[in-house]
Amino acid sequence: MKTILITGGSGLIGRKLSRLLIEKGYRVIWLSRERFVKAEIPRYRWDYQRNEIEKEAVGQADIIIHLAGSNIGEDPWTRLKKQSIVESRVQTAQLLLDTVKSMDKKPEAFISASAIGYYGVKITNSTYTEEDASTENDFLSRTCRKWETAAFNFQEQLGVRTVVFRTGFVISKNSDAFRKLILPIRFGLGAPIGSGKQYLTWIHIEDLCRMYLKAIEDTDMKGVYNAVSPEFISNADFMHTLAKVMKRPYFMPHIPSFLMRLILGEAAGMILGGSRISSKKIQDAGYEFQYDTSEKAIKASLKAIREKEKKSIRKRR
Repeated sequence: MKTILITGGSGLIGRKLSRLLIEKGYRVIWLSRERFVKAEIPRYRWDYQRNEIEKEAVGQADIIIHLAGSNIGEDPWTRLKKQSIVESRVQTAQLLLDTVKSMDKKPEAFISASAIGYYGVKITNSTYTEEDASTENDFLSRTCRKWETAAFNFQEQLGVRTVVFRTGFVISKNSDAFRKLILPIRFGLGAPIGSGKQYLTWIHIEDLCRMYLKAIEDTDMKGVYNAVSPEFISNADFMHTLAKVMKRPYFMPHIPSFLMRLILGEAAGMILGGSRISSKKIQDAGYEFQYDTSEKAIKASLKAIREKEKKSIRKRR
């Protein structure tokens, strides 16, 4: 039984992935802010700001999955928030690297999250593949470059097989971002955001977690992969699909770009921009999508949300 060490295990992706790995017979442990080794999933303490980490956890790891990082969409991008976004990804990877260097055992693989923000937030006619360089100078592009460089230090400095997933918008019943899209549509206020022409590049959480599982088990996988669905869909068409599945009207005018910038500041670029991102490389590696269209992904997630809400009501009774 292999041991998988996950950073950011308590997050949206980490929790779902942990359950999947345990179902598949793996032992899962987390690095966390608090030590709780008797928990269902043992937690070992680390604090990247103090350069503290329990080596015991790293020593047990056959595979390290690095999901840690301050939530990009949670707060306005102040100077301190930006610093936290970068450091919580880059310094944590460096702490892991330094710790592994100080030990006799190396992990078999280091698998890290990244984001499609690597390609920039412009609306273009291009379809980006993993071979395309990041030429933009916006905050997300710069952050993703630093993030990936920190991950690939495992490969360059230790010879550890390294895989990086550039992840799109995650559709899940537990995603706050997905729920925020649903809310106005529930009240009949569905509308395209900004021009509506920008591409909304998404992935269902089930497919994302199974990609991580494949990266663990397929030792031929290394390098960067776009963790995105094969569907190219604009923001306007995605919102229309969401309204159709929810059987709600979709006739409101576009939500103006200036309003999104007023509310979100610089972070609005994540919503107002976006081009096509190719999933061909992960498909060529043998991955088959369970959710290859937004309609399938939305239907499954809305059904899961309804079931979750029913369970919550029954518990309160």
